Amino acid sequence: MPAEKTDTFPCCVVDTSFMAAYLLNGLCSDELSVCAKEIESILENKGQLYVPQLFWYEIENFLLYKCRKNKEGRSVISKADAMDIIYDLQQLPIYTDLQMDNEIRQRVFELAELYSLSYYDASYLELARRKNLPLKSYDKELRKIYKDISRSDLQSL
Repeated sequence: MPAEKTDTFPCCVVDTSFMAAYLLNGLCSDELSVCAKEIESILENKGQLYVPQLFWYEIENFLLYKCRKNKEGRSVISKADAMDIIYDLQQLPIYTDLQMDNEIRQRVFELAELYSLSYYDASYLELARRKNLPLKSYDKELRKIYKDISRSDLQSL
């Protein structure tokens, strides 16, 4: 499903699972072809990716985890790879939503409670619905909830 056009360019909210698959381009993901095509399409069309503030903590924690050695003494990526990925990430057209006022935090909490989501996942859901943008995620439960809920449900919270 392609990103929606907002005014004149494609935009979407992306979560950590989706960006991680894109950023580890070929290092460990079969899902790459789908997310790479979507991200590349957004970039080619001068689009925008939206994330909540916590995205930056999550994605860098993910990269840190991938740098750590597993039981066999191997890591998925090196520290140098992680630094290159972080640099590349900072070059992308990512808009970080800084509007975490009390009303939004309450809405995130209520979504998390209502749909049995983590507060983290609910923050992506709330941002996508508030901005009226598609949500790109490899979290099946989050995608299903996003698809199932209607705009009026969120407005009633």
